[in-house]
Amino acid sequence: MNQGEHLFDELKRYVDFGREDEVALRGILPRALPHIPAIAEDFYAHILDHREASKSITGGAQQVERLKGTLRTWMEGIFQGPWDDAYFERRARIGRRHVQIDLPQQYMFTAMNVIRGHMTDVILDTAADRNQVRRELHALDKILDMELAIMLHTYREDYLVRMQQTERLATFGQLVASIGHELRNPLGVIESSLFLLRGRVPADEKVVRHLDRIEAQVRTSNRIISDMLDIVRELPAQRRPVPLPHIVKAVLDTTPPPENVSLAVDLGKGLPEVAVDPDQLRQVFGNLLENAYQAAGEGGEVRMLARTTDDGMVEIVVNDSGPGIDPAIRNRLFEPLVTTKVKGVGLGLSLSRRILERNEGTITLGQGPLPGAAFVVRLPLHTEP
Repeated sequence: MNQGEHLFDELKRYVDFGREDEVALRGILPRALPHIPAIAEDFYAHILDHREASKSITGGAQQVERLKGTLRTWMEGIFQGPWDDAYFERRARIGRRHVQIDLPQQYMFTAMNVIRGHMTDVILDTAADRNQVRRELHALDKILDMELAIMLHTYREDYLVRMQQTERLATFGQLVASIGHELRNPLGVIESSLFLLRGRVPADEKVVRHLDRIEAQVRTSNRIISDMLDIVRELPAQRRPVPLPHIVKAVLDTTPPPENVSLAVDLGKGLPEVAVDPDQLRQVFGNLLENAYQAAGEGGEVRMLARTTDDGMVEIVVNDSGPGIDPAIRNRLFEPLVTTKVKGVGLGLSLSRRILERNEGTITLGQGPLPGAAFVVRLPLHTEP
């Protein structure tokens, strides 16, 4: 790839995708449109008939119908263009979603072959002559090969990121295991001494205030150690169907906004239940809201929004009006000990991600209506067995 060249431009150059191919693809569209709904039906029939491939679909019949609609839009996009950087980014998001739901790569290839076979039939059945068939088949093969290349690129990105995260987490786990026990012992001694001092030291206001400060710092230290241990050890989620508003209300009862920060919560109407461990989710949203309050600062604003998505998930965005995330740490934001705060330890986001993984959810840095950081939490909907 030439320096500064976008990956999609390199792919188009490699397969020699040009103006003639764009014209050919747009010419296929009106003849393909009547067939696209039936192709989507057949596509998901193949997936649902295969036990391993169908495991990636956890939202039942409703999710399948939403996915069919997404697939129809995707197929129309193949023939519509424009085939630019924005097209690449839209396709890359689809690939990243395949990664998130752990769809094995082999099913991505075989599923694409279903699309290729149907579209080939459309061209063979509707083209005016052999020259048109040749041009359109060449264009179809090029665009579908590039689609696969984009998806493979997202798998490779995810593999490299996971490898790096695994290595760093292993190192972090060794550190936590070696110091956790050693720190808990002196903290236990301090707690015992505080208990004895409170019973024997005269009830002087200044002394009591200092004892309270010591006790608060001991609690903070114990919580930091517990958070570090929670990141590296597996705590199974006790998942059950829960209304999301109930979780949010419980969080707001214990983590209200400071007086100088405004909070707006919009969870929509008729939001389905989510299948999660409510105690673990309260911890996640508590962390995100505390971070947002601090980032917004005095006179700032925080918004919490929720909606259902086309793939059987609920998406919750926690967004603040603060300065946003430093680009230098964006790629490592969810790793232990990485923080944007002057006094932060850097455990909250890493722990939140681990908790969400246990609940079959995800957290990413996205965009929201406010200019600051926007953390996007995705959770699986509860579906009837």
